[in-house]
Amino acid sequence: MRFSRSYPHSALPLYKEFPKPTLTYRSSKQILIIGLAYIILILILINLFHFLPYHKSKYSSIKNLDYSFILPNPSHSDLQDLVIVAGHAIFLGNGLEKVEQDDNWILEDFQKGGHVRTFLNHIKKGIELAQQNTKALLVFSGGQTRPAAGPMSEAQSYYFNLFSAEENSHLIIDRMTTEEYARDSYENLLFSICRFREVTGYYPRNITVIGFEFKRKRFLDIHRAAIKFPLDRFTYIGIDSTGVKPNTAKIDNALEPFRHDIYACHDGILRNKKLARNPFRRRHPYYLSCPSLSDLISYCPQNPTSIFPNKLPWETS
Repeated sequence: MRFSRSYPHSALPLYKEFPKPTLTYRSSKQILIIGLAYIILILILINLFHFLPYHKSKYSSIKNLDYSFILPNPSHSDLQDLVIVAGHAIFLGNGLEKVEQDDNWILEDFQKGGHVRTFLNHIKKGIELAQQNTKALLVFSGGQTRPAAGPMSEAQSYYFNLFSAEENSHLIIDRMTTEEYARDSYENLLFSICRFREVTGYYPRNITVIGFEFKRKRFLDIHRAAIKFPLDRFTYIGIDSTGVKPNTAKIDNALEPFRHDIYACHDGILRNKKLARNPFRRRHPYYLSCPSLSDLISYCPQNPTSIFPNKLPWETS
């Protein structure tokens, strides 16, 4: 026989009542910490939303950076013309009396036996042009390209030897300077323009480059065209070693690689040369001091023969 337990209707258990939870000190502290964390996160997001666009446009753009407040005013704002002497080697002698000896220079094999005198003639010509034109700034251009030379740059080396090249060079000492980051002939031109702007506050009206005759077409037809500088305001003066016959192969080697890689930025012989000529991993400052040319300085088109498309300061409207 089965028995069942019966309850009066009013005594049936409709639900089981559990004791109400109570907040402990520990749980209250955890809730408070979580709440504060959410508030901080929200405040961070609000700040990022409101201020990041301003920060990016005003301070992250190279073109808008202004470091003029830590620089003196340009000392030669009256100068208009740029004379460039491109460096090719570094002098390590202890005195000027032996400046023409190959042993006192760090030279490539092909530079030995006559090139040193040509380097001095380049310097002399640059000084001569600057003496004739009181509106000209003379720039010796060339970086720290040789590991054995340490911090001595090609530009410093040329500047150091200017008194042996021309005894009256002291007359224009305040209109001479160095550009010490260039690693090839294209950078000799472009970086010297930026150096001119650092000194004068402006871009040059006219440019004269002094170098080897076999590099004439490279500068006139390729480098000048790459920066779109007007041909009628650009002059190249070629001075070669006396008694040395032009080497057709050398001329072709100096020209052809740049024809196929105008800005020398793609993989290949030109890019590798630039890497080899920067043994101390130096970086130029011209993105900051030459902001209107920053896009040109970094320009490396997918098509290596494409000319920079944007307008440059010396282009007429």
